[in-house]
Amino acid sequence: MVPHRSTGQTPPSKLKLAEQPMTVPFQNVAATKLNARVVEFIAKPRRTEKLRSLLCQAVTSLLRDHTGFIRTVILTKHEEPRRVVVITFWNTREQAMNNTWEEIPQVQGLLSPLVDTWSSARTYEADLEEATDSHSQSISLPVC
Repeated sequence: MVPHRSTGQTPPSKLKLAEQPMTVPFQNVAATKLNARVVEFIAKPRRTEKLRSLLCQAVTSLLRDHTGFIRTVILTKHEEPRRVVVITFWNTREQAMNNTWEEIPQVQGLLSPLVDTWSSARTYEADLEEATDSHSQSISLPVC
C-alpha cells in the first residue's frame, strides 16, 4: 500500500478490513461484569496475520448469531508473534462456558491450515470499570 504524500500514512480507504479494527470508546462505560472465553493458538510460520484476519472476520461473524455474544478481541504476543489469543466476551458465565466456538467443525476447518497448536481454552469473569479521568476516557480499544 502506498502512503499518503502529505501525511506519510496509508489512507484508511486503502487498508484491509483486518487493519481497520472497530474502536470502542471507554466514555460513559459503567462498571460491568462480563464473562470471557480465552482461546490460545500457535499459528503456523508466516500465517499469523492470515489467522488474525480470519478470526476477526469469519469467526466473529459466526459468533454474532449466538445469544449473549458481545465482542471479540484478538491479541498477538510481541515476544512470540505466532501466539494468538482470542478473547470473546459474553453476557453470562453459562454463555461463555457453553459457546465452545473453537470446537465447531466449520471453525476447525477454516483455522486448521493456519494453526500449528490449539493451545488452551478457559473462561473467566471480567471486570470492565468506568474510566475516572478525562484522559483515560478518550482511549479506544481495538476490537473485531
